[in-house]
Amino acid sequence: MIDDELAIRGFAPEDWDALCGVYERAARHELRLTGTDPRAFRPLPDEEDLEEFQRLNTAMVGCLDGQVVGFVGWRERGEWRDSGYLSWLYVDPAHHRRGIGDRLLNAAMAALGEQAWTLAKLGNDPAVNLYRRYGMRIVTSRLADSRGHPHTELRLALPTSRKSDPDAPNFGAWVHGEE
Repeated sequence: MIDDELAIRGFAPEDWDALCGVYERAARHELRLTGTDPRAFRPLPDEEDLEEFQRLNTAMVGCLDGQVVGFVGWRERGEWRDSGYLSWLYVDPAHHRRGIGDRLLNAAMAALGEQAWTLAKLGNDPAVNLYRRYGMRIVTSRLADSRGHPHTELRLALPTSRKSDPDAPNFGAWVHGEE
């Protein structure tokens, strides 16, 4: 466990390269953990470039000795307002099991509120267990595809979230509270 060593602060554009490195190491670890073909990996800038990341997400980084070792992002702007979507939570595998993900998620949950929900890959038990500790439950699962490589995706949501309805789509009109 870490205590005062971890500094959590808002994301700044100069964090982007470090954030991309954390994402790459953590996402590749997640693919191994879940048995997903490693060719499914896409670098963060292919998922969202810096401009899109900043436009869509509010993000915080966790730093040890001035180095970014994890980050969390959630969507609360524009059409995403009040959607509760936790879009990113990654910790460098070299720093796993030290409470960093817990601290980052705790910071995000204050903003996400009762609508909190997220997606995780089946087999990523550390992430699923973390989300469960914050009151989320597995609502539904579906076969998803990453660059032609299938995996099972889980939706987790707080019981108070609109996304706790298994029939609610992950994205789309339901984000706006419409059907």
